[in-house]
Amino acid sequence: MLRWIAVISLVLVFILALLLAYANGEMIKLDYLAGSEEVHLSSALLGAAVIGWLLGLASGFSVVFRLRRDLRRQKRMLDEAESEIRNLRSMPSKQERQP
Repeated sequence: MLRWIAVISLVLVFILALLLAYANGEMIKLDYLAGSEEVHLSSALLGAAVIGWLLGLASGFSVVFRLRRDLRRQKRMLDEAESEIRNLRSMPSKQERQP
């Protein structure tokens, strides 16, 4: 059931994208740093959406990598603390040393 909902949703998004491309078919002049180009408005919108998606993905990956690095550091600190606790537990207490 969930698979059919996903397929229907993708088909609806594809149809919406086709309608958007058909409605925005006029040519526009796209000026960029190295020159200019005549492109369809729908192509320019698609390019802007893809570039925005890639930038969002890159920023999300940077956050994930930072969090993974912090997690490794925290795990290492936890291992060191547990090791210290085990060492302290194996040491005799003051009460055990007194006769």
